[in-house]
Amino acid sequence: MKSPRRQLLLGCAGSLLAGALAPARVWAQPNEPLPGLEETLKNRLRFGWLGRSDVQEFISEISDRNGLTRPWIEKQFQGLGVQPRALLLINPPPPKPGSPERKRSWTRYLSQHADASRIKDGRVFLEQHRKVFESVHRQSGVPPHVIAAIIGVETRFGKYTGRFPTAETLATLAFESPRRGEFFRRELENLLIMGREGIVNLQEVRGSFAGALGLPQFMPSSWRSYAVGYRQKNKADLLNNPHDAIASVGNFLKVHGWSPDTPSHTLAIVPNHLNVAPFIAPQLAPVHTVDQLHQAGIQQQFMVLAHNTMASLIDLPEEDDSVKYWFAANNFFVITQYNRSFMYAAAVLTLAQSLA
Repeated sequence: MKSPRRQLLLGCAGSLLAGALAPARVWAQPNEPLPGLEETLKNRLRFGWLGRSDVQEFISEISDRNGLTRPWIEKQFQGLGVQPRALLLINPPPPKPGSPERKRSWTRYLSQHADASRIKDGRVFLEQHRKVFESVHRQSGVPPHVIAAIIGVETRFGKYTGRFPTAETLATLAFESPRRGEFFRRELENLLIMGREGIVNLQEVRGSFAGALGLPQFMPSSWRSYAVGYRQKNKADLLNNPHDAIASVGNFLKVHGWSPDTPSHTLAIVPNHLNVAPFIAPQLAPVHTVDQLHQAGIQQQFMVLAHNTMASLIDLPEEDDSVKYWFAANNFFVITQYNRSFMYAAAVLTLAQSLA
């Protein structure tokens, strides 16, 4: 049974949002030709970004709010082009009439994010940085294999961090995207502040098609809020330094409520006749107890969660319309603060188990 809240959660993807906005990572190339859309954007920008009233209003707002001088901000916009490919990926066109809908599949999603090669690379990554992982574990309470799994799902341990020029990408999404423009304007503002502070080079920095950066794919606002340096706490390099990325992911999860030494989930056995809808998590937090789920006839396949533990069901659909269910406790939902998708959190934790 499909949950009525699934579309809500997937439509809200991108809270960090540390990671990219879409549940599945898409490593598209920024310069693939898009004749129609590209021509449209060029026409809209025939006088440049600074010839637009919405951009001028944005510059006034962030200048007043952050103490950035208008000439400096205008200089950053002068050399910016557009990224039509990023705009298309954030706003994919609807399916063509008559074309079959591709159903979501937990098995397919998992195979894309926790495959054998990623597990192998993850074990190497853990061993290479073992002392750093152990130190961050002591400080944050987050196990090494969980931190590694997030970096593995996001960028294959730093191998694919994105090739889209971040300033151009965020400007395009901030002022041309038909949805979530306010979110992207906020991220562009944070990126400009990072450039002014010398954290990134605005002309050179590149990332995902959604503007996420570095090994952990932090959005600029998350970088400014949660990034920490491994050796110098106030100086983090997420673009090049895996130690800072490890420390920052650990800090992100700690700040969002990770509970040390506490199980995150277990598989659920659901009776065929049961209407599970009332027990599916309606938000990114558990709202039931394990005991309530047991009383409804829903059992743990492996008894790892205590009866008084806060937990709700999460549903993982398959292409054949069957569904797998998990008991999800607090730490599962902490992962969803990184990416607001049950499948994402489940893939991270499955990869983490393989790495452990």
